[in-house]
Amino acid sequence: MLNSPYMRRLILFLLCLFLFVGCKDDLPPQDAQEYVPEQDYEAVMSLYQALDGEHWTTSTNWGSERPLEEWYGIYTYQGRVYAIDLSANNLSGTLPEAVATMDALKYLNLSSNSITGSIPECYGELQSLVQLSLYNNRMSGAIPTSLNNTPGWCYTWGYAVVGNRYNRFNIYDSGITAPTLSLALADGQTVTVDSNYYARNRYTILFQWSDEYTEFLPTLKTIYDRYRGFGLDIVSWTPSDSEIDKYGVEWTVGQVSEDNPLSAYNDNYYPVGLYPTVTMFDTEGRLIFSDTVESRGNIVSVVDALFADIVNADLYTSTDYSADGTVNCLQQATVGAGIDVVIMGDGFSDRMIADGQYAERMMLAADALFSQAPMSHFRDMFNIYTVNVVSANECYAFNSSTSLKCQFGEGTLITGDDRRCFDYARKATDAPLDNLLVVVVLNSDRYAGTTYMYYPQSTIQGAGAAIAYVPVGADNQMFTALICHEAVGHGFAKLDDEYTLEGMGAMPLEHKDFRKAREEYGWLKNTDVCHSSHFVKWSHLLLPRYVSSGLGAYEGGASYATGIYRPTEQSIMNMNVGDFNPPSREAIYYRIHSLAYGDSWNYDFDAFLSYDFVNILPKKSENIVLCSENQSFMPTHPPVMCNYRTMYR
Repeated sequence: MLNSPYMRRLILFLLCLFLFVGCKDDLPPQDAQEYVPEQDYEAVMSLYQALDGEHWTTSTNWGSERPLEEWYGIYTYQGRVYAIDLSANNLSGTLPEAVATMDALKYLNLSSNSITGSIPECYGELQSLVQLSLYNNRMSGAIPTSLNNTPGWCYTWGYAVVGNRYNRFNIYDSGITAPTLSLALADGQTVTVDSNYYARNRYTILFQWSDEYTEFLPTLKTIYDRYRGFGLDIVSWTPSDSEIDKYGVEWTVGQVSEDNPLSAYNDNYYPVGLYPTVTMFDTEGRLIFSDTVESRGNIVSVVDALFADIVNADLYTSTDYSADGTVNCLQQATVGAGIDVVIMGDGFSDRMIADGQYAERMMLAADALFSQAPMSHFRDMFNIYTVNVVSANECYAFNSSTSLKCQFGEGTLITGDDRRCFDYARKATDAPLDNLLVVVVLNSDRYAGTTYMYYPQSTIQGAGAAIAYVPVGADNQMFTALICHEAVGHGFAKLDDEYTLEGMGAMPLEHKDFRKAREEYGWLKNTDVCHSSHFVKWSHLLLPRYVSSGLGAYEGGASYATGIYRPTEQSIMNMNVGDFNPPSREAIYYRIHSLAYGDSWNYDFDAFLSYDFVNILPKKSENIVLCSENQSFMPTHPPVMCNYRTMYR
């Protein structure tokens, strides 16, 4: 019964009426009569004339000489018409163009009447318009694209179209753009869903729901599981606390946060005040589905059709596994004992290995490892191996299978079968596990990256096996940046992230205690809870020669905004911009030499300074800039620090 069109419209009407009353409560008080521009008088009277004012249910003072704010449904502020509410008032006819001259108008509510025709194109000139409520009328035809120029349209368009006679093409062809949302997550973090967020996915579904209306969850879960590997994401929110965990939902779920842009326009409802509501946008943020326009169940066939070509094209199945496990040596160390790095791929089929695509990608990964100093200066100390890994399929989806069982999780998280990765790595080297770096390249154009740092089994500083999972990505520049950040920074040198995640405040005491134990391994040398120039970890580097590097103690890092400090404003461990900063370079330099020379090597700080001063500082302009500062950046998942038992998870 609740899902019947009649009941949905009734609920919408009652809720919207409540919302508008709430809006009126927020309006400034009616003025004493001030000068009202002639354009407002003319526009208001045009409504009366065009919409059969003589037969309105209530038209008190309309057309009289009484002050305009005393006319029924008119609200003014500082002498200008601020809001008009003529809902459920027996209006009929078509909307007059003169309304577009009311440049102070914020709320126009003509819902639940008998208005016909279409919305005039010139209504897009209403630059103050917050909400245009035309639901439950008899309107039809094209919806003006100009309405996208008004400030509230991307949030409130549903109130203008629901319950009219528009078809879905009228709605989707009008260029409705995706809203910006700010959601508070259960863990205290905040996620912002904006143009950058939509651009990361092929399609993004927005789902407004509550615990009272959960019947559509199984359908969405099926869609999500089926296509998440192909670039489908879901974001949902609820107006109150919800025990979302009991539904087994893996996508982003939150509550509308206090600073949500939606709140300024629509009292936290999108695109209307119904539960549940489902909308979907493409990578450019254009509306392509809404259950306010068509049946909610249609989304299954719509999504199936959108992904049909991708799924069918990607579901090639390997038949030849003869190359699986074959080891190739890209280079042998010519200096020192040799540091072993093993690179392998996941989601690459037999044909991709046979035609050389796999080998090409492995070489690109190897070159990316040594694209930044100090790695670029000590490449001759490394043994680089690749291992052929044949996967059944070439994609990540509900019906695909890959050898290393990699999956994309929430945000930029990647998981894989670590134990299986180490098994493949053992085909190439018998080096102590504590010394081993494994790089896994995923055959996917998604932006993501996660490194698993395993606690060392020895007391050697900086020791510990690591697996860095990095997708091929959309371009080689970003692939190189992710390899440097994940494999070199986290995996090899055990560096920390230097960025701050939105919504993360002060680092809690328990996390600081967690860090202390990891710092004893020689990890996390590029962040510190101390900022004193005398005691911060890199105090010994606060020398005149590093003034040009901007070396200091900048608050924010390891995902937190306060209570933790990083060495420089920017670095590749922050926003994938520029190079490794001095403390990070020192950690990489230390790790290289301790592995290459073993117990016979003792760290010489002056030797590092000589190296850094000669090779880095005078030549910083030669370093590869991996990402423009103007480029949109999304932090990758923080490194996962774990023990070997987790390989059996």
